Formats: sequence, C-alpha cells, structure tokens
Amino acid sequence: MKKGVTAYILSLTAIVWALVSLSSCNLVEDKEMDIGNTVLIYIAADNNLASNARHNIEDLKTGDVPVWFNEGRGNVLLVYADIAGEVPRLMRISKDRYGAVATEVLMEYPDTVNSIAPEVMSEVLSYAASLFPSNRNGLVLWSHGTGWLPDDYYSRPYSSSGTVMPMSLDKDPYAIYVKSFGEDYDATENMDIKDIAQALPVHYSYILFDACLMGGVEVAYELKDCCDYLVSSSAEILAAGFPYKEVSEYLLDGSLSALKAMSDEYYRTYINDGATVSVVETKALDALASSVRTVLESGGADSIPELDMDSLQGYFRRLWNGHSYYEPHWFYDLGDFISKIAPDEASLDAFQTALESAVVYRRSTENFVLGNRVQFPIKTFSGLSTYVPNPENSYLDDYYRTLAWNQAVRMVR
Repeated sequence: MKKGVTAYILSLTAIVWALVSLSSCNLVEDKEMDIGNTVLIYIAADNNLASNARHNIEDLKTGDVPVWFNEGRGNVLLVYADIAGEVPRLMRISKDRYGAVATEVLMEYPDTVNSIAPEVMSEVLSYAASLFPSNRNGLVLWSHGTGWLPDDYYSRPYSSSGTVMPMSLDKDPYAIYVKSFGEDYDATENMDIKDIAQALPVHYSYILFDACLMGGVEVAYELKDCCDYLVSSSAEILAAGFPYKEVSEYLLDGSLSALKAMSDEYYRTYINDGATVSVVETKALDALASSVRTVLESGGADSIPELDMDSLQGYFRRLWNGHSYYEPHWFYDLGDFISKIAPDEASLDAFQTALESAVVYRRSTENFVLGNRVQFPIKTFSGLSTYVPNPENSYLDDYYRTLAWNQAVRMVR
C-alpha cells in the first residue's frame, strides 16, 4: 500500500524543483509580477475516479483560461493532480495572447506520495502559495468524500449496536457514479477534516469541495477560520463532478456572486439526476452555533432520543454490505432536525435567522437519482447537514466530541 513520504523528503524535493522552476519557468523576466486571483484545484484521484479527473482537467482547458502573463499581471490557475497511473504533478494552465492553451509542469512528485497525507497537502499548497502570492486565493478539493466521519470509517464503521459493518465500496452497486474529501489507493485511507484545517497554509477566499457529503455543519465549522466561503454538497456528488468548462470563469473570479453563479451551473447540470449545493459564509457560523446550543440547552437535547428518525430528511442511500442492505445514517438536514427539537418559537426563530445568515445560497433537486432509480427524496433542504446521535453510537459519538462544532454546541456530551 502507498505510504506518505516524510515531510523532510518532500521539502527537499520542493526546494530543488523550486530553483528549477524559478530559473526556467518564469515567463515574465525583470518585471514585478502583479498576481490577481490564484486558484488551485487539488485532485486526489489515485483511485477509481482517475478517468473523471482527466476529463475534468481537459474540460478546464476549454474554459476561461487566464493569459499568462499580460504585462506581468493576471490571474493564476493551478492544478495539482495525483491520478492513478501517472506521476503526481503541480501544473499551471494558461494561454498566450493568441489563445493557445499551455500546461506547464511546475513540480513533479515521487510516485509514492500519498496526496491525502496532511504533510503532503500542506507542502503542495505552501509551495504554490510561495510561487504565486495573492491576496485572493481559491481552493478546490477534488476526490472522494466522507463528510465529518473519522478517517478510518470505511475500514471499520460501526452500527448503532456497536458491531462492525464493513462498508466496502465494491459492494455498492452505484459506487462508480459518485465521488463518495480524500481517498488514496483504497477506501481505507481518508483525510480527517481536522487535518485538512491544519494543512491549509493560507487563508482562502473560498473552498469548494468537489466531493461527496462535505456539506455538513461539522465540516463548515472546522474550516470556518480557513476561508470566507465554503461551497459544498450535503448529498453525494456524481463522479463527473462540477462542469469545469462552464464554471472556470467563476472559479477565477471568486466573488460571492460568482460562487452563486457557479453553484447555479452545477445545479442545472444535474437537475435530472440529483444535486444539493450550498454556499456558506463562514463568519456567520459562530452565531449559528450559539443558536443551536440555545436550542439544545433549553430542552432540545432531551427530545433527541424520542425523535422519529425516519421522519428526518436524510442525505444517504441504502447500501449493500454483501449480506443485506443497511443505511449509513449519519447525514441529516440541520434545519429539519432543529425544527423538530426546538422547545419554543423564540429559540427556533433565532436559529432560522442565524441559518439564513450563514447559508447565503442553497438549491436542491426534488430527488437524488442514480442508475435511473430514486435513491431518496429531498423534501426539505436547509443547506447544511448534521449528525444526529440517535440511537447512540459509542464509536462515532466519541469521535464527534473532538470536533469543533460539537465543542461549540455540546450536542454529544
């Protein structure tokens, strides 16, 4: 199995290649560069999404590619791609004044690199930021995704009774359709959201998750100090991902209006299949946490064990584990959940006001469809999902206590 290289070896490689890049790849000589917006698409596709990654990169090249450089000024579009069967590369995609698109390799990494290792992600992002320092940075995290769940969840998930229930993706008949952040080599290696937060070297104007199930309040709160806006899906994302040709101009813009337009484009692309997408303003998340804590502490927490879980809006599918169907029921709609446990109208109104301030855009289809079959209906969508500790799950509850969101709202005590 692939192992992450040490930070020392990777740093040494980066230093050597940095000297090469700065001496031979700088297309603007003797001029001070005035970098506009920098966007980096971080693709961890050393897995069954390899062909989708290649397709997305080719689509990106046909979109609004920035000119490099127009008198030393301009936006920067970077792609880090670790694709099965290929050497991991950090690339710059640009076009000349005549419109010819070029892909320039800024760095090649050892084939043994584990791109979802925190030290590797940090090294790649830090190197890119040092080459192209910008006041406005955008980051796309592209891979499989498992929301807030622990990094080893797919290798040893636990049922509500505490028994091990292996959720091997090869037992999922629809696994090839979706991007169900981070998988390297196999589904037993995933990246913890706490590690993602620690790995990010600069503040981003936005982070877009082109990965499944990352539209949870737990993910948003863990990353609230890392970016201004978060774009994600509470449900799964189809393997084809975002339509990069159509959204490239919005990625490079990075403004709130551009993020909303990009999300609209994603929604329209999958309107006949299934989609949830939201834009969250991170500075409003503390007020949201305060409103949820008020609901829980004023009696809402006592109502959780009595909840009819089947009545809650969920964003999960039934999966086949080789013997029977079961449901990885860890993703429910936050708004629907709070509306059912709020003890009074005042606390519910305060929550809804805070939610509207935090979720500045949201759209969803009426159903989530795979293989021409409705997997689940989407009757309500607040823009964020949440874990609901009912029934008790000692394995997940113990981990959930370590998340910043739970420490703020004290749902699992």
